Amino acid sequence: MDKNAVLIGFAGFCKSDIILYLSRILYVSGEKVAVIDKSNEQELSFSVPGENSEERIEYRGIDFYLGFGNTSLDYVPLNKYSVVLVDFGVNTEVYEDIPYLKVLFIVTDCNRCHTIPLSAWLKNLTVNIDSIRIIRDITPGKIRPGYIDSLLQADQVTNLIAGYEFHLNDMEYSTRLISQYDDIFRFTRIPQDYRSMLIDCMTEIFEKDRKASLKALKKAQIGG
Repeated sequence: MDKNAVLIGFAGFCKSDIILYLSRILYVSGEKVAVIDKSNEQELSFSVPGENSEERIEYRGIDFYLGFGNTSLDYVPLNKYSVVLVDFGVNTEVYEDIPYLKVLFIVTDCNRCHTIPLSAWLKNLTVNIDSIRIIRDITPGKIRPGYIDSLLQADQVTNLIAGYEFHLNDMEYSTRLISQYDDIFRFTRIPQDYRSMLIDCMTEIFEKDRKASLKALKKAQIGG
């Protein structure tokens, strides 16, 4: 695969907003960004105006490739971009792409219908890729992050370099929903721990200056 771009993968569920927010911050930072949806669910198609087809859709300066579940990344002109974000979901046809990633985000909430398929997907990985595990919408009660980790076993099949846990937050959830409906979405009301995770991504994965990353985040949050 001939590429100049940094490829970042996302596996699991409940991650479309993370991809959208991060793509906006990177765009504001001056990166040439593409987002490729290779998942079976095609959740991003409900957030990006346009038909769901194997065509490039330019949306607010970012190129989106929707409906690419069974399409090789070789069909995407990766050399046009500096950053490519790839949504894998739990598509079992994408394992050949994993070695080209800089890092794989492993994202889920506490629903068993999400954690079990994601766990099965992870067990079939053939490379020890660097990963970041995110557990979302945590609520008080019996089902805790430690139990979700015991189901995923991400640290057994990947090189886990970071982990984040986000409790269910009404304002954040509302903001997440708005990103599916508003053409120009804003995410000023996400919690501080979510903001910190996005900044960590910019400084640690993309090696951006922290002050510049904070400035880009604030601009992206208000619709930049």
